[in-house]
Amino acid sequence: MVEAKTLKGNRRKRRERIFLIYRAIFFFVIFWFVGSSLFGFIIGHLVDTQIMVKSDIEKKYPTIGYIIRDEVTVNSPVTGRIISKVNTGERVGLDMPLFVVEGTAGTALESGEPITVNASMAGVVSYFTDGLEAIFWPNLLQSLDMDKIEDLKADTIDNSKKDVVEKGKRFCKIVNNLEGLQVYLEFPLNIFEDPLQKGQELNLFFPGVNKEVKSVIIDLKGIANNAQVLVKLPEFWYSLLNQRTQKVELIIEKKTGIILPKKALVTKNNEETGVYWLRKGFVFWQPVEIISEDGDNILIEGLEQFTEVILNPGLVKEGQHLY
Repeated sequence: MVEAKTLKGNRRKRRERIFLIYRAIFFFVIFWFVGSSLFGFIIGHLVDTQIMVKSDIEKKYPTIGYIIRDEVTVNSPVTGRIISKVNTGERVGLDMPLFVVEGTAGTALESGEPITVNASMAGVVSYFTDGLEAIFWPNLLQSLDMDKIEDLKADTIDNSKKDVVEKGKRFCKIVNNLEGLQVYLEFPLNIFEDPLQKGQELNLFFPGVNKEVKSVIIDLKGIANNAQVLVKLPEFWYSLLNQRTQKVELIIEKKTGIILPKKALVTKNNEETGVYWLRKGFVFWQPVEIISEDGDNILIEGLEQFTEVILNPGLVKEGQHLY
């Protein structure tokens, strides 16, 4: 009887130990699952990602361009009250009336015989002049000197609201809007591998008007280590009707591809370079090839457009499930 009771007691203790082991395993699994889920949840919210799309990476040289127009200024023949016949920005034909001046005598305004001033050329009228119209003539690159031009000071006059004009003073200008604008540029010769030639196209970006254009070199000369060129814009830009200078970015090189921050790159075993990316919450690894660099950004190949790339790869590893 004693042995039977002892045997029954041992069995009960064994079952209790097995129960405790199973319970420990159960709670361990629960804690592991909850901990992993919580860790993944936290990491998932800390991970920074970006959807990659194709774009351009450019090598540029910034400079200042001088705008050259086919234009003439029109002076008043007498002092007096002035009546404009054309609004600014309107086109006039040759010999069409520009303005009428009611002449004056002495120092006080008096009624005089009105004088009509006609257009000496066809074009667009502007009442904004800078006094440099006679210096910046089209197609005369060889007579331009960048050092002297930089010392010039514009004598800007806005006559758009003026009702009295002095004899011999410029009142307006006429710009031939059927002729494309020209731009005078200077930049180092060594930014191009091959020598520049007439007829060659330059890619220019004008930040002030947010326009990029291919411009043909119509003349050029070398001064020391710099190139001075005259390029022609393919069309007339009315936004540059009254501008003499513009910021210009000379696009030396342009490449298209996937651009991403350098911080997203990962090097495995000091050999293979790539990125981590996400799909349905899982982390994947993708080798890439670096094509070009621009500051903190790189142009790469080997990655599909619209891939969600992880920008802080130190927080993840391949195969990890974030959400």
